[in-house]
Amino acid sequence: MNEIQIVKALMKAKGVSGAVLAEKLGYKTPSAVTNRLQSKTMTVEVLVNLLEAMDCELIIKNKVGGKETFVVVNEDRQSVKIYKKGDEE
Repeated sequence: MNEIQIVKALMKAKGVSGAVLAEKLGYKTPSAVTNRLQSKTMTVEVLVNLLEAMDCELIIKNKVGGKETFVVVNEDRQSVKIYKKGDEE
């Protein structure tokens, strides 16, 4: 499963349309969301923006050994930041 399939599956599971996402993200038309979902790849910034518009977040956890959890955010829609869970600004 790639990032685009994850967004599509989440949209379906949450019952969120492209029109709703476009409105939340400030896009002029729903086709802006459709175009992103029809591309072959998606930047992390776009992925995080779409997730945040669905009230979700991207979490990174250590696979082995540690209990640290990190959250990927894109507060200004320009640059991705990673915070240790609990340390978000």
